[in-house]
Amino acid sequence: MISCNLSKRMSSRKFLPFITISVILIALCFFSVANVSADIKIGFHAPLTGFAAADGKSAKVAAEMAVDDINAKGGVLGEKLVLVVYDDQAKADQAVPIANKLIGQDKVKFAVSGSYSGPTRAAANIFQNAKVPYMVAYAVHPDITRAGNYVFRGVHLGPPQGRACAYFTGKTLGIKKVSTIIMNNDYGVSTAEGFKDAASKFGIKILNEYTYSLKDRQFGSIVASVKADKPDGIFITAYFFTAGPLTAQIRSAGIKTPIIGSQAFDAQKFLDIAGKTAEGVYNVGGLDREMASPELQRFMAEFKKRAGYPTESVAATTYSAVAIMADSIKRAGSTDPAKVRDALAATKDFPHFSGQLTEFNQLGEINMSLNVNIVKDGKFTHYSYVDDLELLKPPSK
Repeated sequence: MISCNLSKRMSSRKFLPFITISVILIALCFFSVANVSADIKIGFHAPLTGFAAADGKSAKVAAEMAVDDINAKGGVLGEKLVLVVYDDQAKADQAVPIANKLIGQDKVKFAVSGSYSGPTRAAANIFQNAKVPYMVAYAVHPDITRAGNYVFRGVHLGPPQGRACAYFTGKTLGIKKVSTIIMNNDYGVSTAEGFKDAASKFGIKILNEYTYSLKDRQFGSIVASVKADKPDGIFITAYFFTAGPLTAQIRSAGIKTPIIGSQAFDAQKFLDIAGKTAEGVYNVGGLDREMASPELQRFMAEFKKRAGYPTESVAATTYSAVAIMADSIKRAGSTDPAKVRDALAATKDFPHFSGQLTEFNQLGEINMSLNVNIVKDGKFTHYSYVDDLELLKPPSK
């Protein structure tokens, strides 16, 4: 009996360490899960590969900077922000499963687009149906915010940008005869529509309109036709990878006419591709790098350190989009998506890197002055502002 009792006591002692370790492991697992679930996750998609990868890299670096800066100041509601990143390749058919994955698998309650209009327009409907507040950094198609009241945009949509280009061309530069070269996609067409709608108001006659696809890099026939038009100015909608070769070929053909480029000209890659032919090109809606903002100057210095090249417009607007979302969560005092949506809608006087964001209208759109740059000595340099807010006013429904 004694040996039996002793054996039982010894067996119990052998099991005690295992029981203790198991309890500790379970506690640690629970603690770890609790910590992960306590983080505030923000879904993020951008074109990290493919034709738009350069813009995607800028957007991702800027979004990560915003999260790091916010977390360094204590996070939001006492919790850290976590960016959940996916590559949409600038394709709508990639954005839809990404949005569904962010909602269903990653359980995000908030999302930010660091991508182009096509994928953003596709994802907007998914986030709206799931009632996930969705902040759009730089995609400009008008239909994006029409997905519903959970979608907001931190940049002027295409038509107002186009009207600003017409204002600058006709009123500021006094150019009256223009040839237009339009990229045939959501961004290019919607911006061109604004230009055409406002052209006559500023005494502009459009001599001819030429269109091209995202795949085009050789523009010989278009350049020859523009040269024959003998315009006083050339208005172009383009991304950096088409703007660069197009500008170079226009100048190589001996055409010295002023070039007025849309917002997406504001990219270091445009300067790299176009080289010396970029000198004197105007960019309507790009970032004012000379703005008297210590925060912007700090951002530009840190961005260059992380990315390895100077700040671009898409980076500045993406940083601001993440910052606005975080600020809305803070003002809501909650991670309840409905309350954060209401806080987003109530945003007032937010210091956006592109200017002072006074408020969102009923459709989730902003209205503020647009900066105009000129390329000087190989750099984007502030030239003027388009500050007619009535002209730039976005639709409200």
